Amino acid sequence: MKNFYSVKEDGFQAYWFEGTKSKEKAIIWMHGSGMNEKHCLADSEYLRKAGYSVLVLGFYFWKGMSRKMRAIPVEYVERAVAELKRNSYTRIGIHGISSGAAYALLCATLIPDISLVLSICPFDYVVEEPKIIGKPTGRSWFSYQGKDYPCSLFTSLRQKGFFGALRAYKKQDTEHQNEFLRSFYENATLTEESRIKVENMKADVLLVAPERDNEWPSPVAVRRIKQKLSETSYPYRVKVVIYPHASHLLGTNPPESWKKAFPAEKKWPVECNEARKDCFEQEFQFLKEWQ
Repeated sequence: MKNFYSVKEDGFQAYWFEGTKSKEKAIIWMHGSGMNEKHCLADSEYLRKAGYSVLVLGFYFWKGMSRKMRAIPVEYVERAVAELKRNSYTRIGIHGISSGAAYALLCATLIPDISLVLSICPFDYVVEEPKIIGKPTGRSWFSYQGKDYPCSLFTSLRQKGFFGALRAYKKQDTEHQNEFLRSFYENATLTEESRIKVENMKADVLLVAPERDNEWPSPVAVRRIKQKLSETSYPYRVKVVIYPHASHLLGTNPPESWKKAFPAEKKWPVECNEARKDCFEQEFQFLKEWQ
């Protein structure tokens, strides 16, 4: 395989690192919103050092790619999977953090060759592109086969605009005043069409979230996913880990400057660091049991 793949030449953008653990297994690794190549390569190093074959994939924000969370094609992952299969990787996993975790889940529902999902701080619905200035566009985060995937709409943004929603949020009598972004998703119009059909996956799945995720309601999403998989008698492995004291920075090795933006990191610094370490261990253990 090539060391680097580009959207222009290959239809997806990624760096390839061949490991020593297995000649059959490979992991497509993705970060979250606003993460460039530097952050993705740094935070995926733990798997590479452990000997896994890893394809670090960019789905937006990388050089030469869109800077907007809008109509990101599932085909990026579809083409990456096809390339891995052409190179004799028959067991393909996918990893994502935050928006990358939602993307990973969606891709696994549409690409049956994905047999393992590591989903860190996910959401279980596809949503529209948020707008700070101007009205929301109604454009979905993701697309497939040339069409936007059905998306949930941000009700509060549409009714009040970003700054109007912020003013209304600040007037609430709540102890969780730092969860404005989370409130967008809690107040979104969730529909069955926009739900990620997790029951269609053919993969073992690890779901990890912090209980007080100030970015979006990932613990709520994780519990909904678990319930749906249970209701549908999902035949593959499912493991759920929700940390009572952790932040949205699970799955990363964040610099101290990043931690200042997350209330949980200020309130429970020791517990947040311990949760991050345990999250990596949960991933390694889950990968060990991947048949």
